[in-house]
Amino acid sequence: MSKKREIRPEVLNFRESVQTVVGLLAAKKIRVVDFGNEAYCAYNKKTGELEYINIPSIPDTASDDLLTAIRGFIDHEVAHVLFTDISISKLMEGKTAHSLWNVVEDTFIERKMGNLFPGSRKHLLQTQKHLIDSFFNRKIQEFIDHFGDNTKDLFLAAFFMPVSRAYCGHTPFIDFMESHWWRFDEQISILESINYKERINRITKSEGAAKLAIDVIKAFRLAEEKKKEELKAKETPESKKTKDEKEEASDTDDKCMDSSTDESKKDKLEKKDKPEDSEEEVEPDLPKHEPTETEPTKSEDKTDSEEEFEPDLSEHGEEDLPPLEPDSSSKSAEDSTESTKDSTKDRESDTKPIEDSPSDSESIDEFSGDTPLSGGEHGDSGSSPDELDTGRETSTTESSDTSSSEETPLSETSSGSEDSEDGDGGETLTDEDMKELDAPDAPETLSTEDVTKDMISDELKMVSKFDYKPYSRINDFMGPLERAEEFIRKSPKSIGDSKWRDCSPDHYVFNEKIGLILFRKYIEPMLTTKSKTLAKDLERVIASKNRVQKVNGLRKGRINSSSLWKITCPSINDDRVFSKKIEHRAVNAAVQLVVDLSGSMDGRRICLALASAYALSDALDKIKVPNIITGFTTVGMFDNADSASRYEPLFMPILKNWNEKVNSTTCMARLGFVSNRLPLANNADGECILALSQHHNGRTEDKQIMFVLSDGAPCAAGSGFSNHLLDVVEFITKKTKIDILAVGIQTDAPARFYRHHTSVRSVDDLPKTVITSIRDLLLGNFTGF
Repeated sequence: MSKKREIRPEVLNFRESVQTVVGLLAAKKIRVVDFGNEAYCAYNKKTGELEYINIPSIPDTASDDLLTAIRGFIDHEVAHVLFTDISISKLMEGKTAHSLWNVVEDTFIERKMGNLFPGSRKHLLQTQKHLIDSFFNRKIQEFIDHFGDNTKDLFLAAFFMPVSRAYCGHTPFIDFMESHWWRFDEQISILESINYKERINRITKSEGAAKLAIDVIKAFRLAEEKKKEELKAKETPESKKTKDEKEEASDTDDKCMDSSTDESKKDKLEKKDKPEDSEEEVEPDLPKHEPTETEPTKSEDKTDSEEEFEPDLSEHGEEDLPPLEPDSSSKSAEDSTESTKDSTKDRESDTKPIEDSPSDSESIDEFSGDTPLSGGEHGDSGSSPDELDTGRETSTTESSDTSSSEETPLSETSSGSEDSEDGDGGETLTDEDMKELDAPDAPETLSTEDVTKDMISDELKMVSKFDYKPYSRINDFMGPLERAEEFIRKSPKSIGDSKWRDCSPDHYVFNEKIGLILFRKYIEPMLTTKSKTLAKDLERVIASKNRVQKVNGLRKGRINSSSLWKITCPSINDDRVFSKKIEHRAVNAAVQLVVDLSGSMDGRRICLALASAYALSDALDKIKVPNIITGFTTVGMFDNADSASRYEPLFMPILKNWNEKVNSTTCMARLGFVSNRLPLANNADGECILALSQHHNGRTEDKQIMFVLSDGAPCAAGSGFSNHLLDVVEFITKKTKIDILAVGIQTDAPARFYRHHTSVRSVDDLPKTVITSIRDLLLGNFTGF
């Protein structure tokens, strides 16, 4: 069994801030939905606009790695909202070139994001490091083993994204690729043929990313065709020779001759052509054979049939053989090796300046990709204009290889800034490019979204099955009772494959007039004369501790006329003739009264709890102690969500706010409405109390107190509620400034979960239990119930 983890404040802060942060970054209202175990973005199929960002339901015990992954995913998707052209995104939807375009687009939007919001660079850098540590370092060997010697598919499937980011100056990927560059000499040379490194750092719009992705597809296709042509050219002379031999063999087959007869006939024909003075028949003349124009000269192009005619050096001395000419193929192989080494050195020299750049510019370069080589966003590269426009290397070797007219169209499409003065010519899709979007040979490659989603999924798998995790929080309501009906009506009625049922908004329509009638009928009769004197009793105790003290003998303040004589007397000459009033206040607290609104409280218990809350709030109002009354239950249920701990949305209305008086008609009407009209469902106490504790955020009072008026244990559809309540009470007690106290309504059941607890059978019990405890808490004499 894995070690149980505690509730972390960082997780609670993350949940509270994520919606606000997204709104500020995107400068528009974007919903962040949390449900299930996956991270993704939902787009409108007609307009292509983002409807909401979904993040998985985050457990209270989530690790820093999971929060980092989710935060990076959110920042990345916000960057898409800000900088990705919706029309291009919609165009690429469902295309075979989509994943390749997405990799290129990701580098562009993150560079723009880092420039617009420098603070996001830290999150993006953390995410990049996490991608390397949690995904690539763990899983890249699986890709290598899977593809084996097929380096092309390995590169396009798994390494295209790391290489692209390394080219953009992202230091985590530069470090990662140091041990893998050697695998992809051929693929890197293909990217260099279209000037990929310079062009990916000069992209200014999403169309340019699509253009570059298409050129990558064309470049690899062209390289593949060229490779096939070279292989065919090597095989042509040999196939021609084999064809002649087959024709000869077919003639002899027609005469019913076997293979041995063919061989002897061939020997006779060779003897007939030889001079008469020759001592040897076949073997001495073989080394003298000169290659014809159609035969290959490279040693590696020999076939098995040629090896049969090699002279046997064991039978003939070296002096009998003619001198051998140097093999041109071995020399070309050496040249090829040297060329590969030079290419590797050039690539390493291109990468090192990014890593070794001065510290002042490193933080900018690693996100924006504006390295000295790339020239930044506007394409001010250190290379010559011709070099950038053609998108090809200017070396003699390559120019000779690409001189044929059949290979030039790619260079025309990969031009970076040739077609227009505004620099957009190289980022405009042509009709031919549009056809390439659905090219059958377009590869599927890993993108940032793919890796991040996989990483988040792995982190969630590490969450213990005993950790409490709700299915979703997007339909949880917390706010004034008057807004409940509108919230439920507008909330999504389905999430993924789950539907929200039993949630009729008509049951939550608040009517102040009816609520006030219900208050008079069900709650006011419980407020006896004794309960009405609670405020007097509490005020009398508190007032005895409040006092104003006048301090004399000060050098500043208000002049004390009775001390002026000290100045007039030369022998004393004392200027301490001022005084000041110091007020000692014993009460400096904020109190929240939380009422359990579950179905088991129905009837007399709910009325008793609401009457007790009213009496306590009225007493606190009179002695000017800020207080708030809230409640909690559930509303409806998600079906097909039984894999989570909780799949009932929470309902947490505010019945009386901090700045209101409980004896106002509105507050009394809310209490009355809850007593008889509000649907009382289940109770997930732990999660509700944890959420309601947010009402104390920003309060400046020295003491923060939560009273929970409940009739017992949590009860809801799901599992783990009791353990989670224990965790929440422990967290609030140890990690916050809030004192949490339980008041059992006609039961002692809360004693199982709360360290400080009591119970009441009627409102008349409040003076000897709750009021005494409040007094001790406010005066600092609290020792427990």
